[in-house]
Amino acid sequence: MINGIKPKTIQCSMCNDTMPSQRLELGYTICTKCSTEEKVSCHTIYPHKTGGYIQVVSKSESENLNRLDRRGTSVKSAPKYKPFTIEPKEEPKQYKHRPCNKQYTSYDDALNMVNKYYDEWGYKPTIKYLRKLNSSGTIPLLT
Repeated sequence: MINGIKPKTIQCSMCNDTMPSQRLELGYTICTKCSTEEKVSCHTIYPHKTGGYIQVVSKSESENLNRLDRRGTSVKSAPKYKPFTIEPKEEPKQYKHRPCNKQYTSYDDALNMVNKYYDEWGYKPTIKYLRKLNSSGTIPLLT
């Protein structure tokens, strides 16, 4: 109110443009175009799975809090994902077929050797003997 009279519109004190009288009732004498106040933003806080509440902060603080908080949201921007690229698959190297050059003891000879060892020494020493023959490359443990 100016001198007890409630004007419908008033003039901005900076640019002399008209502005609504509600701004004067709130205590502002300049229009929104000339205002230097930053717009208010918010940050949503979730103390539990549900029941979040809003904290009113400045725009820059809201952006920083949303960056730090994994559940922070921004109304105007989508989540920022890393760019997805598909790299060409390398061709596999050609397999060089090489025949096996190892000479193993024949099945019959190996069986006779092991049976003789078994008859002389028993079961457990024969198992150790078989492992020794395999590790030295004398016989393969394949069928």
